[in-house]
Amino acid sequence: MTIRARALPWASTLILLIGLTISVHGQTPDLTLSGLFDTTITTTQTAPVTLTSMGIDLILGIGEATAQMSAQLSDSSFDALTISAAGPLANIALNSSFRFNPSTVEFLSWQTSAAFTILDLAFSSLTNIVKVQTSSYTQLSVSGSAEDISFRTVIKLGTCPFEFWEASACGSWVWLACQSNMNVCLLVDGIVGFRNITASMTDYVLFEDVWGIRGSLNTAIIYSLLEKIVTSTLRLQPSWFCEDIEVLGEFDGSTSMSVDSLSIYGIRGQFAIDDVSFAFADSFSEDKNSSVTGNADYFERFTLEGPVPSCCGTAPGGFEVNAYFGRPPAVSNALFGLGLVTASLDVRLFENFSFIFSAEFPTTSSDWLLTWTFRVLW
Repeated sequence: MTIRARALPWASTLILLIGLTISVHGQTPDLTLSGLFDTTITTTQTAPVTLTSMGIDLILGIGEATAQMSAQLSDSSFDALTISAAGPLANIALNSSFRFNPSTVEFLSWQTSAAFTILDLAFSSLTNIVKVQTSSYTQLSVSGSAEDISFRTVIKLGTCPFEFWEASACGSWVWLACQSNMNVCLLVDGIVGFRNITASMTDYVLFEDVWGIRGSLNTAIIYSLLEKIVTSTLRLQPSWFCEDIEVLGEFDGSTSMSVDSLSIYGIRGQFAIDDVSFAFADSFSEDKNSSVTGNADYFERFTLEGPVPSCCGTAPGGFEVNAYFGRPPAVSNALFGLGLVTASLDVRLFENFSFIFSAEFPTTSSDWLLTWTFRVLW
């Protein structure tokens, strides 16, 4: 009963939001009703058919406002129901959503936000109340631009108890002389005060064409009270065979102002034939696998992807196949070191029906996984 008593004010707020939107327009608004139903089924060697999730979204449009109800079932349990609404009130964009667990009648979260613009400055506020009250917060932000500099300031406050958590101020601009993106951020919090200043530069061109190679540099410097961390990534793009090949490297130095060595840790490339593209990635260092191939367990990846025609003049779907290769002893018994194959297919079969399929086949175990997702729109 306590949870229901809590829910009523938020439900009233959502109804009031739509009512205010209607009254502002002063006329009977257009009504629209749409929805989405999706279900996901997984198949493994030990569980041939498992219903992992099922959801339904109902969206009611009332003029420029919308009201939405989302019900979610996970692992055969009706564990989430979200009621939300969004719409304008004068020049303020409002959004509010309330989420609870119907099975246990348990409050999960309530989130509300407002955004408006005054004199080219964008203001926004977000309040997020969750089950663990000490994790609830309010976030205030303002952003804008002056000359060629864009800035954003964010303040985060705890709501229970009410206290200052952290604040950040960031500025970004383009260094026109080198066409490099610059960014500087200051971060403070309510525990230690000053936390750090981060300055970064991306795509600084070292040379345009040296023996057919373009070299660019990304650098980030983090200043804190205890240390200064400098990370620099070098990208070499040779145009000998294909312009979409890049060599990845980084500078190593004993201090932030010196360079002891340059290490090359990976190579990536991509080329296309008609609408089908082929990509590859190789990591030369185990600790760089994740950033190069996207999977920390494998040092090499080959990808084939392209579009799949959909019906009814809608946007095309797509397919993607990935082959990951590892080093011994992890894949000692696998052919050529092949450790994992993944595939996905996304296509709209009918105007209101789409199908998504994904598969994972590790060669070092029998833990393969097939995932089937069906979506119906109206």
